[in-house]
Amino acid sequence: MKPTVMKALQEWKDAFDHLQESAVNALRLALPGLDHTKTSTYCCPVTLNISKPNDLGNGRVCVDEDTRATVELDDVPNSVIAEAVDAVFGIAWFDQADGPLEDAGPGTYSYDDEETGAEYEVVLGDNDTSTGRVYVGYVPVPYAAELLDAISTARDRQEQRATAGD
Repeated sequence: MKPTVMKALQEWKDAFDHLQESAVNALRLALPGLDHTKTSTYCCPVTLNISKPNDLGNGRVCVDEDTRATVELDDVPNSVIAEAVDAVFGIAWFDQADGPLEDAGPGTYSYDDEETGAEYEVVLGDNDTSTGRVYVGYVPVPYAAELLDAISTARDRQEQRATAGD
């Protein structure tokens, strides 16, 4: 291989590595408690796991070779999901939601973004569990970071309200 081609490929690899590191940093800052974990052989090159389960649910965030993120969070309080999703997307953005998710009952609410190819799904659990699931697949990292930050912010806001009410 010509030295100029080898140099250009090395520059590309360095830029790609920097992009991946920056994506991971943004996601970890958006949702404190995300930390590196072993990546399965069948998974994305980077996998982040919630290192503090039960604080904001359990789950993981993966970043693929195209710097797209997949977010899978379980056991997230319904109220946190509703506040975060409505803040990021606006009211009644998801299919099956006619108003704020806060007023929606238990069920599955989804949205497919034709522009980016991303898939969004939130599941609000029944009143007995009061926790749900957030799944976002193949979303650009900035969108994933925005949603994760909204989840973290909603959780903080709700904890402050609960503390102030005591």
